[in-house]
Amino acid sequence: MKPEKLPGIAGLKAALRQQMRTRLALHSTEERARASLEICRRAGALLSFRAAQAVAVFAPLPTEPDIHPLIEEAWAAKKRVAFPLMSRGGDAPQLEWLVVASWDQLALAGPFGVREPDPAVCPRLEPLELDCLFVPGLAFDPRGHRLGRGGGYYDAALAQLDIGTPRVGLFFAFQRVGEVPRDPHDQMLTSVVTEDGVVEFD
Repeated sequence: MKPEKLPGIAGLKAALRQQMRTRLALHSTEERARASLEICRRAGALLSFRAAQAVAVFAPLPTEPDIHPLIEEAWAAKKRVAFPLMSRGGDAPQLEWLVVASWDQLALAGPFGVREPDPAVCPRLEPLELDCLFVPGLAFDPRGHRLGRGGGYYDAALAQLDIGTPRVGLFFAFQRVGEVPRDPHDQMLTSVVTEDGVVEFD
C-alpha cells in the first residue's frame, strides 16, 4: 500500500481557509459587533494610526471586523483614507489605492464581492505615500504570518510599501492559529489588533 501523499503548502492553506470560513460563519452577529467595536477602539489608539496622514483601510465583508467606526474616525481627523481597487488587467494580482472621502464613493463590487472605490471620482495614491495600512485576512499566527483569501492581492501590495510602513492586521481573537502555512512571497504583518489586545511582531 502506497503512503498517502501529504498536501503541499497550497493544500494546507486551502484546508485552513475552509476551517476559518466555517468558524467565521458561526460567529454570532452580536459577538461580532461587540468585538468589532473593541477592535476599532484599540486600532484608533495606535500611534501609527494617530500619526498617519494617509491611511489604507478596507471595506469589510460581513464576516470580517466591522471597521466603519475606525474609518469614520480617520475621516474626522482629516486623514487621507485610501481603499483598495483590485486590478482587472494583467497576470499578476495588483491593488491600486484610491482616496475615498465618503461612503457613496464605494460604488463597485470587486472580485471577492468587496465594495471598491469609484476610479472616476477617487484620486489615486502611490503605495509609498501610505503611512499606515490596515489589512484583513482569515488567520494569523504568533510570528506575524497572515492567511488571506487566496488572490495574492495583499501580498503584492505589502511588497510595494516602504519597509518601515506599519502593516496592521485587524482580526478577531479566535482567528489566531498556531502556524500559518506560507510561501516565500507571502508578506508579514508588523502587528495585529484583536478585541483582546495588540500584538507586535519583530
